[in-house]
Amino acid sequence: MSTATAQETKAPSGGILPLIAIANLVVCLAFLAFSIPFYWKQIRILQTWPAADAQVIRSKVVPVRSEVSADGLRYYESDIQLLFTVGGKPRVAEIFSHRSPNIEKVRYENNKFPVGSHRSIRYNPEAVIDVRVNAGWNRRFFFAPLLITGFGLIFAIFAGIFWAMARSGDKTQSPL
Repeated sequence: MSTATAQETKAPSGGILPLIAIANLVVCLAFLAFSIPFYWKQIRILQTWPAADAQVIRSKVVPVRSEVSADGLRYYESDIQLLFTVGGKPRVAEIFSHRSPNIEKVRYENNKFPVGSHRSIRYNPEAVIDVRVNAGWNRRFFFAPLLITGFGLIFAIFAGIFWAMARSGDKTQSPL
């Protein structure tokens, strides 16, 4: 009879909380594993792509070269051209970025690249016009992998909370 009483007082969720904790931990590990190639790519760029000084030769806001989106908004983006030298030869790279339906937001970002200004770039030695502006050991350059890692850490916190709830539930039950 004491066994039946102990089973009746056990919380119905007592067995499921550790499973939820483990599931959250698995999702956490999946996010962390998913972020590794992104970190690897960014680190590889910093270690293997040569650096150069580039001059902005064009900086303007242009409509996106596609049809109007399904939501009826017209999108705009920054069109930036950079001039730099590789092996004594001038090279031009074009970057399209800062896409948004809010033209003022795109203009604000575009104004950070005035014509004639200089920017530090890294270029792909295999495809010289493939460049990254202001690449470095900073949050902006590692934004995507840091964001993915952050989501993974959120699931790690949930795993810890559910595990702690399961452990505290085991301690509060009295063996009769």
